[in-house]
Amino acid sequence: MGKDVYFMTPVLQPQLEKVTLEQYEMLPEEKRFKVFDGVVYDMASPSQVHQALSMQLSTLINTYILRKKSYIF
Repeated sequence: MGKDVYFMTPVLQPQLEKVTLEQYEMLPEEKRFKVFDGVVYDMASPSQVHQALSMQLSTLINTYILRKKSYIF
């Protein structure tokens, strides 16, 4: 029983332009960016679920550290 076989044509990725430090410093401060190997990427804002879980985890860690009379550096 033969199955149809389909081949996908690879899509060429555009060459990403690397930025200089001067170009990076000119990016708007109100937006969030990540830089990997000189390429700038938009950074999504964390979701409300992510922020809530982060707060809960921080609270648990802080409570543990305080009970052990220790410090985090």
